[in-house]
Amino acid sequence: MKKTKLVLIMVMVLAMSMTALLGCTSTTAPTETATADATEAPAEATSAETATDDGFVIVGLYKMGTAEWFLQEGEASRQIIEAAGGTFKYMDCETDGAKFMEMLDTCIADKVDGVLTCIPDQNLSQAAVAKLSEAGIPVIACDDALEDENGTLLAPWVGIDAYNIGAGIGEWAAQYIQDNNLLDDPSFGIMLMTADTVSSCVPRTEGQIDKLTELLPGIDAKIYRADHDTNMETGNVAASAVITGNPQITKWLVLAVSDEGAVGAARALESAGLAADSMCVGLGGYYCPEEFANETSPFRAAAYFSARGVGGAAAQEMLDYLQNGTPIPEKYAVSADIVEYGDDLATIMPEYAG
Repeated sequence: MKKTKLVLIMVMVLAMSMTALLGCTSTTAPTETATADATEAPAEATSAETATDDGFVIVGLYKMGTAEWFLQEGEASRQIIEAAGGTFKYMDCETDGAKFMEMLDTCIADKVDGVLTCIPDQNLSQAAVAKLSEAGIPVIACDDALEDENGTLLAPWVGIDAYNIGAGIGEWAAQYIQDNNLLDDPSFGIMLMTADTVSSCVPRTEGQIDKLTELLPGIDAKIYRADHDTNMETGNVAASAVITGNPQITKWLVLAVSDEGAVGAARALESAGLAADSMCVGLGGYYCPEEFANETSPFRAAAYFSARGVGGAAAQEMLDYLQNGTPIPEKYAVSADIVEYGDDLATIMPEYAG
């Protein structure tokens, strides 16, 4: 099967002081960089000797701790931190903002040395960063940025090259449409599984749309949106509503911003009896082994990027900072590959299929 290599972008810019991190970010131009001053380590962790003597503790606090993505991300962080002689604590706030803030209070009370987190509600970013900054605890945002209402980064971020990965999916989708003679088929439609309230997901959809409309002018008339919060259940509900509301469409191409959204849409298509002529494309790839093994699933492709790549990079940045005072880069983004049904998943994604 064909595999499309997406563009690799790594944007690494020195971070600002943890008490006043200010960097511009854009959901439509991921290659744009921001400049910042070097971050100085807090007094309690200014050297490798101090950190290792205290047996440094780093917490991974995630919004959906039972999700495969975060389990893999946390495991990568754990391995790197423990190999360096530290302790990694995995925490799950279960998408509950109040619980997230309580867990931050616990981290502060326990005097942990650093926090890696994917926040459940980005509206809590300023309060979270303020708490940790006051306590002198450095934080790195994983996947979803810690940002203010204007999208300005409040803390260093590690995640995916969202826009360009979305554009790669859009390019793959345009080829799929042409190869299957769907462009002028009145029974064909594109369903975008959007997550407009999650800033890290918005550029994924924007990339998909921009590339599709660039390669297939007029295709926007066939695009339908199903907004959800990247959760499988809400994705299923949103997709079901779009399917039910558009009975004229019997062949769907679903482009998601997460694997969970694609799986939710796949179940909706199966329930509607439309799976055989439809295709769902995930984003993440962690559900590929399970879905590819499901004979009835229309989930047959995904943009794969490694959760371990994100978790490992974030952990190493935090370690370098705590041990050596190395400034934490403001941004670090990873790329992706398109995988399709029939590919050798054990070789491509051993952490999921091995």
